[in-house]
Amino acid sequence: MTTSMASSSSALLSCSSNVVSSRRKNLTTTTSRHSRRGRQNVSVRAEIIETSPGLQELCKCEIPPHIGRVDFVKQMYRWADMTYTDGGLATFGKRMEISAINENQAGETNGYLISVFDFKDGEEQVVAELICQMDQTLIQTYDTILPPSKPGDIEGIKKMNRSGKDEFIEGEFFVISRKLPTDETVGSVLKVMIKRMMSAINAYYAFGSPFSEEF
Repeated sequence: MTTSMASSSSALLSCSSNVVSSRRKNLTTTTSRHSRRGRQNVSVRAEIIETSPGLQELCKCEIPPHIGRVDFVKQMYRWADMTYTDGGLATFGKRMEISAINENQAGETNGYLISVFDFKDGEEQVVAELICQMDQTLIQTYDTILPPSKPGDIEGIKKMNRSGKDEFIEGEFFVISRKLPTDETVGSVLKVMIKRMMSAINAYYAFGSPFSEEF
């Protein structure tokens, strides 16, 4: 008997929130700013080069293979735009802007950059930047499970695809990092922002939409 793989949507995603040591990376990302309310598109570049202080990973969530990466990131971007761009000042006390990372011509992106602003020395400046994106790990996927010939024989379980080929998807974890240096006075704000984002990810996993966390 052939059984199709299925995963329960009632379980919640777990977040590994251990702060790891900062590391230097080569990362050049092309971004474009959008708005759901008709703001003009502005092409910008967000760059982290080897000579910069680097990135600090703050949190990451494992995204189950059955969740479509394109739809997940697209919905999380829309949720973040509404939550942080439109509601940043009222909810978190800081003005914020969001930019899509590595957006292609089809409008698909693997993440987004959140810039947090505050006034320092009499002028508004970027005091923190969060980079939220899928990693590039390749995950092997299966659409069929063959039960073992002997009951209880776990090693006898066979996984395969109907196509007969090995199939992979890109992205195992949704990773949230911050660019260094960061103004430490906004640490408590970033913590609340990330906690809210984790709630939205859990809502997407359970209900198919990050906006469900508001109900």
